[in-house]
Amino acid sequence: MERDKKKILNIKKILDFAIENHRKNNLKTAEQLYNEIIELEPEHLETIFLLGSLSIQTKNFDRAQQLLNKVIQIDPGHAKAHNNLGALFQELKKNKEAIFFYEKAIKINPKLPDTYCNLSLLYMNSGKHEEALKYCNEALSLIPQMLKAINLKSEILKKNTPHWHTQMINDEERNNFYFSALKSFIKTDSNVLEIGTGSGLLSIMAANLGANEINTCETNSIMANTAKNLVADNNLSERINIIKKKSTDIKIGVDINKPANILVSEIFSSNLLSEDVLPSLEDAKQRLISKKAKIIPEYGSIMIALFGGDDIGKNIYTEKFKNIKLKKFNSIISKKYILHRQDLKVNLMSDKFEAFRFDFVNKNNFPSENKKIEIEASKAGRSYGVIQWIKMEMDDGLKYENHPSNPTVASGWQRILYLFDDPIELSIGEKVGIHAKHERNLVWFFLEKIKK
Repeated sequence: MERDKKKILNIKKILDFAIENHRKNNLKTAEQLYNEIIELEPEHLETIFLLGSLSIQTKNFDRAQQLLNKVIQIDPGHAKAHNNLGALFQELKKNKEAIFFYEKAIKINPKLPDTYCNLSLLYMNSGKHEEALKYCNEALSLIPQMLKAINLKSEILKKNTPHWHTQMINDEERNNFYFSALKSFIKTDSNVLEIGTGSGLLSIMAANLGANEINTCETNSIMANTAKNLVADNNLSERINIIKKKSTDIKIGVDINKPANILVSEIFSSNLLSEDVLPSLEDAKQRLISKKAKIIPEYGSIMIALFGGDDIGKNIYTEKFKNIKLKKFNSIISKKYILHRQDLKVNLMSDKFEAFRFDFVNKNNFPSENKKIEIEASKAGRSYGVIQWIKMEMDDGLKYENHPSNPTVASGWQRILYLFDDPIELSIGEKVGIHAKHERNLVWFFLEKIKK
């Protein structure tokens, strides 16, 4: 009896010393002390757990797994052992196994904020953002100011809802264009299909204008759920049906009752095409709308002009500082620049040119296009490339265009700069050959030649 008591006291003394070394990151000493305890008491649960955890730190993963599994055999309800096995498999990039053990840990003990964060990160990296957000919120419910969780939530939301969504929602010119177009078409028997729910704003407009039936689709589940809440806030849940699918997966008779007689699309990007608008419209025209359906917008255009200017030049091109040559650095700078800043002065060096025009009403297919464009310089000086923007129109003259000379406080659609390999010096009247190309969702403009 006395000997057992001395043994317990000795183990406690060694364990305290081992833990102290472990905390100080003296891993080799801590490992020796943990092994010493296990020699004295092979089933000492706390030591087996701590040695298994230390083995993860020293990258001895086989031993770590063996020890942590032994902990679970002795105590199946050991939440931290399950958590650390999750960490082990996460380190090994075995995400399925990591998720299994992390979820087991929080089932045993639902108050493990770090475990929720680890699950959130795994789900975010696998593209399952709704699950990632759920686990992140669980961590924050336990520790509201947990910086790891706050930062992770910010990353999840940034991936799902980039800041341009807010700018797009607050773009009055865009909103007025869509509102006016909807108002001109909607009647009491209107059946509206919206591709790209986003915030639900356009569907809410349609409901407020008196449309009889409104269906809208959104693939981003976090966005769709938020739109559902916004629709409810506006007392329109009974009138707006949000479908969590791509429009190309919608089935008549299953997701919507019948073909729509108004189609409105909100999936245009800054280059018009990047969000698969063309295949979506092709499919919708073939299956989801009536033959005489109204389409908003009726036309879309990709507009370009030559550009220059010292302000913008300093942000996209470098040449030298005093006598230090820096020009070769431009070889690793992207030739596509999205112009978010409204304060940079951009000089248009030519008249605007409609590079591509899409007739969404009269055309049913939109193949890739290649064309040579000749643009005449209207100003002399250094041109860095082509600036591109978009235009949307209706037959009645209604128009939206984010022309570079019309800066807005908030807009989701930005101008895009396509840079030449090197700037060119232009005189008034010189003609610049541009090779314009789109492949249905990609757009680019290349410098071909200059004519005096």
